[in-house]
Amino acid sequence: MRTLVTAAALALAAAAGAAHAQGAPSDAAGAPQPQPLPRVFVAAGYAQHDITPGLCRNISPQETQCVIPQMTAGTYLIQASGTSTATGDGAVQALNILLGNAPCTQGRSNNTGKDSKPWTSGPQTIRLGCVVQILTDNTLTIRTTYDDAHATKDPKGPTLSIRALGWNPYLQAVAAGGATEQPKPGQ
Repeated sequence: MRTLVTAAALALAAAAGAAHAQGAPSDAAGAPQPQPLPRVFVAAGYAQHDITPGLCRNISPQETQCVIPQMTAGTYLIQASGTSTATGDGAVQALNILLGNAPCTQGRSNNTGKDSKPWTSGPQTIRLGCVVQILTDNTLTIRTTYDDAHATKDPKGPTLSIRALGWNPYLQAVAAGGATEQPKPGQ
C-alpha cells in the first residue's frame, strides 16, 4: 500500500468541533474526547504512534526533520517555528512544513511593505501549523525548512513538533459549489 497523506490546514477548533458534531464522547465539561483509530486500521496492524523528540533531528540552521514510523495511521498536529535576529532594514523570514516533498503549509513574515511594521533589530519568531491525517505502510519524513534575509538564524535551527490528535472521521471534504438564483419575473 502506498503512503496516503491527506493534509488540510485546519484549525484545532474545527477538528474538535467536527468530532463533537459527529457525536463523539464528551468529558464532564462537554469538551469532545478524541476518537480512537477505526477498528479496520487497528486490525490491519496500524497504530497512532507518539512522535517523540527522539524521532526528530535538526539537520542545519535551515532544516529540521521528524520521522513517522511505518504502519502509522492517525490525525496529527504539526507545528514549526524559526527564529532569527534582524541585522538591518528589510529583514524577513520564511518557513514551511513539508510532508515528504509535498507542502502542508508555508508562511512569510510581513515585515516589509506599506502596511507592515519594519523589523530592523532583535529576535523574531515565525510559527506555522497544520493538521494531517496519515496512513502509511512505510516511514514518512516530515520536515520544516526555514530561511531569512537581512537576519541571523538561530544556530539551533527551526523547531518541529508532531502531536497525535483524535481520529477525524472525515477523510476529505471539498466544496461542491453553489449558486444564487435570481427570481424569475412574476415570482
